[in-house]
Amino acid sequence: MKLTVVTGPKGQLVGLVRAHLSDLNRNKAYPSGGPHGTLVPGPGQKFHEIVAPAGHENLPREELRRWVMKNIPRKKAAKSKKRR
Repeated sequence: MKLTVVTGPKGQLVGLVRAHLSDLNRNKAYPSGGPHGTLVPGPGQKFHEIVAPAGHENLPREELRRWVMKNIPRKKAAKSKKRR
């Protein structure tokens, strides 16, 4: 299952959509492509597209949110140099 996630400056969950918003997936039943929404990260927020394993589409909302927060790619902390 494809997920689009927006996180805040401190890594908190701001938005979650069950689709990759970079994929154009317009509804062919509408001449104009139909209604379409998107997430737009604000200042200091980050945009992530991740893929959850099969079966995650059936997870309750809170459980899915916990899984997402554990699996968002994060920057590794820079190693500090030891002083002599």
